[in-house]
Amino acid sequence: MSDSKKASPASSDSQTFAQRIAALETIVRNMESGNLPLEAALTAYAEGTQLLQACQASLQQAEQTVMILNQQQLSPFEPD
Repeated sequence: MSDSKKASPASSDSQTFAQRIAALETIVRNMESGNLPLEAALTAYAEGTQLLQACQASLQQAEQTVMILNQQQLSPFEPD
């Protein structure tokens, strides 16, 4: 079972942003429940950290894309 948990962060490259967020929310809920043994909590924390970094990278990529699109397509409004 722990092998499948260790494989999850590596597969985050193939997950969508929404899937990563959902997985992160599940980890947070599990950790907040207080029912995880220490080893499982540490594993979940490490997985959550990797998911968070992947989400942040996705957001940065999206922000850069928006900035490029804005520079290419938007110009100041000049009324006639």
